Amino acid sequence: MSRLSIFIEQRHKALVWLFFAVFLAVGTGIYKDYGISWDEPISRHGGGYAAMYAVHGDRALFSDNERYHGPAFEMFLVGVESILKLTDDPRATFLMRHLLTFLLFYAGVVFFYLLCRDHFRSWKAGLLGSLFLILSPRIFAHSFYNSKDIPFLALFIISIYTLIRYLDNRTLYRASVHALANAFLIDIRILGIIVPFFTVAFLAGDLLITRSEKKKGEKIIPGFLVYTFLLISFTILFWPVLWPDPVYHFIEAFRQMSAYPWRLTILYLGEYIKGTDLPWHYIPVWIAISTPLLYTFFFIAGSFVSIKELVMNPVRFYTTKRNDLIFLLWFFLPLGVVIASGSVVYDAWRHMFFIYPAFLILSLTGMLYLFALIEAKFQGASRGVMKSAFIGLVALSLIHTARIMVEYHPYQNVYFNRLAGRDMKEIKKNFELDYWGLSYRQALEYILKNDSDRVIRVYVANQPGRENARILPAADRRRLVYVDDPDEAEYFLSNYRWHKDEYSFGEEYYSISIDGAKIMTVLKLPGYRAKHPEKTDLKSP
Repeated sequence: MSRLSIFIEQRHKALVWLFFAVFLAVGTGIYKDYGISWDEPISRHGGGYAAMYAVHGDRALFSDNERYHGPAFEMFLVGVESILKLTDDPRATFLMRHLLTFLLFYAGVVFFYLLCRDHFRSWKAGLLGSLFLILSPRIFAHSFYNSKDIPFLALFIISIYTLIRYLDNRTLYRASVHALANAFLIDIRILGIIVPFFTVAFLAGDLLITRSEKKKGEKIIPGFLVYTFLLISFTILFWPVLWPDPVYHFIEAFRQMSAYPWRLTILYLGEYIKGTDLPWHYIPVWIAISTPLLYTFFFIAGSFVSIKELVMNPVRFYTTKRNDLIFLLWFFLPLGVVIASGSVVYDAWRHMFFIYPAFLILSLTGMLYLFALIEAKFQGASRGVMKSAFIGLVALSLIHTARIMVEYHPYQNVYFNRLAGRDMKEIKKNFELDYWGLSYRQALEYILKNDSDRVIRVYVANQPGRENARILPAADRRRLVYVDDPDEAEYFLSNYRWHKDEYSFGEEYYSISIDGAKIMTVLKLPGYRAKHPEKTDLKSP
């Protein structure tokens, strides 16, 4: 081992702290840059209804269409909003939500580091896994404004970490911590019941395998009883809709999740398809086209190695590589259930983000396997050359991904790899780009900056065009007037959702493009100007 390697090993804790300090600085430095996504106001209202019922007994919650969406994190955000007295300041409210959503993701990345470090017995693997997760463009963008799927991803990581800790040492304390994490997970999205299923399955497996060891069996049962009692108690506590009748409302929540009534169309492979009629390959294709290619290559290798070992000797795999089995199930079981059941999924694969950490762990498994293969197959100078080339390839891929994320900022959410098409213009014909309408914010800011009128009348293609006004300063919000008739508008704004072609009317005033493909366009509308010839003070861009 060289002096440099010894120096790094001796000070690796400082490097880990520095890594997470830099990540925290970046996140807290850019969280104000993102617009408001389509679902944010809806999620906020849902959290508000749940909080009003919990605090004041207001039963409006039970007539809300979103009543069965897990409210745990939304109630927390509403609570912070109330404590800080932000309710009358929408800009401050949504910036606060973006910051706290990022901070929960940040906590998830920290636990992902711990999970990878412990599993691979290497702090370097832990940091590399964390870097893979951070340098996942779509996940990174969502970590600021997606208060449903990103908290679920973060809590899933934490819950798997507490599961492994509990299985390693079945103390009552670890059972309690695991129950708390699982309850909060379920109360964000009911699909979190997967982790209790894992818990029961692996405890049962341990009982079967160690059935001749009476003491081990006796140690499992008390912890499991504590876990079950606290899981049920905390799940009900954090989910107010369950309070009147926990069993009935939990079943209703599960029923709604498995058959959510989404009937709008989705652009997929160039065709608009109903959300209820998506083909089985929708999620696998989306994962493949929107994840950095190197991660996918390593994932295929890691999955092949792990599944091969599992098939060759299942019992040995369970006893010696239990955690690998957890990671395989974490990724493939939910994916298989969604495909087999035809569950409604839409808006790319954001509903399945929670399986992505398992994808990355399998990717790390494949990467380390291939690196070990190089060490075993090559000797002397050729080994050093091949190892250096391998490390260089990984480094270049990460640098390339980081560069794209910087260039796309704050629209990392429209990232695609080359599997999706030769360029973004081609990709735009086959898949939605800014489907959540985050680019409306920048478009509105541009209009407000370049049009000096006291009142500006706008017509928007869909709801995020209105919602993004909330994140603007109050003085700017007051200048905007939203109209329902395009003939009464000065400007038309669109994020191209459900409209992949260019518009054939109006005069282009402004647009936002990613790699040559427009994700937002602003048009001057001739109808209003014809009706109001006195309005001649529009400044040209």
